[in-house]
Amino acid sequence: MIANAVFVATLLFLALGFGLMNQTHFLVPWRGLIVHAYLRMIATYCALLFANILGLTIWIERKFFLRDTGRKLKHLDREIHTGHNELSDEILSRFGEERE
Repeated sequence: MIANAVFVATLLFLALGFGLMNQTHFLVPWRGLIVHAYLRMIATYCALLFANILGLTIWIERKFFLRDTGRKLKHLDREIHTGHNELSDEILSRFGEERE
């Protein structure tokens, strides 16, 4: 889940960066001055922006893709402990011992 969130956040961050570069192409003659004077602030802002985008993507993934995980796991646990299941012998040998 984290790898997917980092990938999506990176894509969104790059899209925002390219969009910003397209809108601020008139600043190219002063690029050296801007980078020299404001590099630390630009890097800090970019790091905070990426962290916020990453947090948003993790929240969206948890909200929409992990919606019923607890209910599904509870159902699987109930099947293992009642013995009415079609699970592999490896899973039954690992978790079947706990019910005794």
